[in-house]
Amino acid sequence: MNNNLFDKPVIDPQDVTRQLYTNWRERFALPLLIGVLIFGLGALIPALISSTNMVLNSFFIISYLFTLVVTIIRFSYFIRMLVFLLSIYMLGVSTLLTYNALGVSLFYFLALIIFSTMMLSIRAGIIAIAIDVVTYTFFGWLILSGRFAPLNPLSIPANLQDWLSVAVATVMFGVVIILGFRSLEREFFEAQKQIDSTLNTLKEERNNLETRVQERTQQLRKINEIGRNVIEILDPDQLFLRASKFIEDEFNFYYTAFYLIDTTGKWAELRYASGEAGKVLRENKHRVDLDGRNIIAKAIRLKTGQIATEVNQIRLENPLLPYTRSQLALPLLIGDTVLGVIDMHSTKDNTFTSQDVDAYQNMANGIATAIENSRLFQEAQQSLAEMRATQRQYLQSAWDSLTIEKPLEYELGENDPSNQNALEIPLSLRDQVIGQIHMANTSEWTPEQKNLVEAIVAQATLALENARLVEESQYTAAQERLTNEIIAKIWSSSNMDNILQTAVRELGRSLEATEVEIEISMDEQDDR
Repeated sequence: MNNNLFDKPVIDPQDVTRQLYTNWRERFALPLLIGVLIFGLGALIPALISSTNMVLNSFFIISYLFTLVVTIIRFSYFIRMLVFLLSIYMLGVSTLLTYNALGVSLFYFLALIIFSTMMLSIRAGIIAIAIDVVTYTFFGWLILSGRFAPLNPLSIPANLQDWLSVAVATVMFGVVIILGFRSLEREFFEAQKQIDSTLNTLKEERNNLETRVQERTQQLRKINEIGRNVIEILDPDQLFLRASKFIEDEFNFYYTAFYLIDTTGKWAELRYASGEAGKVLRENKHRVDLDGRNIIAKAIRLKTGQIATEVNQIRLENPLLPYTRSQLALPLLIGDTVLGVIDMHSTKDNTFTSQDVDAYQNMANGIATAIENSRLFQEAQQSLAEMRATQRQYLQSAWDSLTIEKPLEYELGENDPSNQNALEIPLSLRDQVIGQIHMANTSEWTPEQKNLVEAIVAQATLALENARLVEESQYTAAQERLTNEIIAKIWSSSNMDNILQTAVRELGRSLEATEVEIEISMDEQDDR
């Protein structure tokens, strides 16, 4: 099947222009005829009143009636114009027969040329010139040979030179008129061609703009999709892996890498890179000097996206990536703080443009936010783990001290080794085991019984901890009360002897010490 059958036909701009001109002439025909009727009536009535020449009056009346008929009745455009031009020609002939060559017939014959050219075509104007010349030749021969006399006996006689002069003037002005219309038509065609060219250019630009808008919309949709997918990832390794996969899948990129600035602020360390090349770079612990001239260092220093345009330079800096044709490095920004760089490579030339940098930078900023959230989450998890370890250590120390002072154990029933159905549940308090409960039964424990025991053990563990805290707080309160009482008694003493005696007496009594001694001396004392 020929695919050309489904192609749109190619329209010649000149044909379109000619059609526009034809449409204008057809629209102009009716106003032209109406105007001729109005102004012709104003000229016809005085002419009929002042003229006694019936032949001339008949020509005027017939021309006017023909024009009126084609104006009122909807004839075709060609018939209307043919009748209109015939009326002009009849007026010119009647004027020529009445006043010979020195009358106003030249005006009508020039009007015939003008309207033939304007309302029909250049060829019609040439035909009108030929008709005028033939008419002048024929009627000039009749009049000059004496075979016909002008209808108006008072008309000025015309000799051969006059007839030739009028004919030559008609041809000269007719040619000028035709050339003028020809030039005007060409200018009109040229102007229309320029208009068509401008419209086509505007259409192409609009189509290109619509295409770019669609591409940018699609690009922003992909960027937003990537941002939504990575923002909830809290594991850094998974974050880099999934972000790289999303970017390569959505934009069909060849290689993606993430660099993070180290603690020294002098190097950008490779944290993740895709593909076999990325695996090699990670194994070699690849890093980039931030004082270097490559685009990764420049993106970090300038805090703006950098596009690599020199393919040879890209290959030189990335020997493991021979298929790279375009490269874009974007800083990972949190406000004004640069965390690192995302490095994207494509196998196509000129994939990245300056207009794309802002859109891709929004994606990089979203990934940077996800990286920062991941870092904060890891720090929070580490702090929480340290707090839990400290708490477990505190609980272990507190319960160890408590059980050393007084063993906490209670037993009910007899320990029969023959009982095989034993149940042991640890007393767990905030991930720290402080004891356990041991139960034995002759029958097997049901799941409901185990759940009941576990629930009671959990509540018993909390109750034990609360009791320990109450005892600890009571002991602390008693110590503080005793301290306040001793301090109050010391401050109530009026002299130094009473202060020393009160301090020794109260300390000995409260601590049940067998010996208490206070000595004030500026001399060096041996260690006691």
